[in-house]
Amino acid sequence: MKRGNTRALTETQYTLSALMKQVEAQLREEVRHTYKTYLEHLLETLREEAVGRPRYARGEAEKAPYYRYGYRKWKTVQTPWGPIEDVRVPRIRTGGGKEVKLVAYEQRLVALAEQLLLGYVGGMSARTWAILLRELGIGEAHPQTLLRLIKRLREEKEQWRRRSLRGVKALVLDGVWAKRRGRGQKKLVVLSAVGVKEDGSHELLDWVVAEQEDQASYERLLTRLYERGLHEVELVVADEAEGIRQAVETVYPEAKKQVCLWHLQGTLEQKLLQDMGERKGKNADLQKERRAFRAEYWKLFEAGGKEDAARALEAFVKKWAAKAPRMTASLLWRKDRLFSYLELPYEWKEKVRTSNLAENMFRHMRSFLRRYPGYMSHAHADEVVGLYVVGMQVIQEVGRRTPYQLQLNFNTPP
Repeated sequence: MKRGNTRALTETQYTLSALMKQVEAQLREEVRHTYKTYLEHLLETLREEAVGRPRYARGEAEKAPYYRYGYRKWKTVQTPWGPIEDVRVPRIRTGGGKEVKLVAYEQRLVALAEQLLLGYVGGMSARTWAILLRELGIGEAHPQTLLRLIKRLREEKEQWRRRSLRGVKALVLDGVWAKRRGRGQKKLVVLSAVGVKEDGSHELLDWVVAEQEDQASYERLLTRLYERGLHEVELVVADEAEGIRQAVETVYPEAKKQVCLWHLQGTLEQKLLQDMGERKGKNADLQKERRAFRAEYWKLFEAGGKEDAARALEAFVKKWAAKAPRMTASLLWRKDRLFSYLELPYEWKEKVRTSNLAENMFRHMRSFLRRYPGYMSHAHADEVVGLYVVGMQVIQEVGRRTPYQLQLNFNTPP
């Protein structure tokens, strides 16, 4: 008996790839719809925050309120899942009738350019990227077009790297190690300098790729800063690598030196465990002494001035000298570099008693570099760090923020 027009399976050819493409096409359409919905909701939220009052409510007379001003449409916005079209964008104006833009329009999101450079530096060819962009629905892109974009981003990075340096009051120096591709290859280290300005803001100033953290490498880094106009700094913060100390003495001999208190804690704890191990040898006592040491060590740096700090150090040594002579001797040997940050006349001086400003950058950078199997060369490592810097600037521009975390400045009409 026949069962309708049912076809035999042998007459229809299905492949997993074909089915997956159908699923991907449906998902892409749903994701683009979600992108558009949330983007329009975000734009509405920004307008409500700027206007500051419900629809049809009157603003206070003494303030210069913003008014709703209808809508416009963005014809196309490119996303990683393809283009979204006819995005409804709310408008606002001042009391004088001048329009104020909520968001600057970008046809291609800046983040896509960062991802492009990320893939290229990671080893993806321009031709492969052109194919990938087409598969994502972003459109056709000739490999030469992509290479021109990469070249432009490189030039912007180099211009940023050559900019003149002024107003830097403190330097934080540190290095991060990473592997090199290939069996038996030695690791490379990226030495970096983070600058802190008078207002407390900080940024990466420059970096050098080297084989080791020696004097010559750090001196090369500091000399580049000097040649860009940074002829003096008030304070240099770093760990106790001998190469750093010698390089700083050569390029910035007048700068005060501050030992990184976080690194010093680890050094002193090792001395403490040696002292306590010889006297007691009980794990419970060792851990108890270790916790007590940590608490009292950081209390040393709660002092508001150098005189208070000197008295606190004297009391600390008096308490610990008998039971931990190696630890206290090691601490006293560094006393000239313990409280240098207190000599700065700035409210943010506590920020430069450790190398955390550089360490935090490295923590994010290590996560970023997990995408790579390792550096191919010094030049490749330098390129990757440059990409990281570009990526951080992109994050600052496009952000990873919710509507309620966005801080807009609408106090002065443009």
